[in-house]
Amino acid sequence: MKGKNVARLVIFCLFSLFLCLYITQALGYYEFTNYKKTTLTTKAIERFEADVKEGKKIDAKDYIEEEKNYNNLLSKTSLTISNTIEKTFDTLMNTLFNELAKVTN
Repeated sequence: MKGKNVARLVIFCLFSLFLCLYITQALGYYEFTNYKKTTLTTKAIERFEADVKEGKKIDAKDYIEEEKNYNNLLSKTSLTISNTIEKTFDTLMNTLFNELAKVTN
């Protein structure tokens, strides 16, 4: 009975995560962030062209927006955990399918 509840909880969590990711994709969050980056780049190009016309000394660093670094202990730890899960899952699936291939041949 207890294992059944744990399985339901895991399935519910995975489904909820899927829904969240699907909704953010459907609402266009990623496209909006890319649009904002494009807008910043367009403004930088306009500044660059104006500076060229005025004959100012040009340095590329003045026109490139620095990306913010959001790395912290939590993000590094979650990335490590995610990579570990990925490698473990990959190994498990390869082993499983290799064994199934041996049995079917």
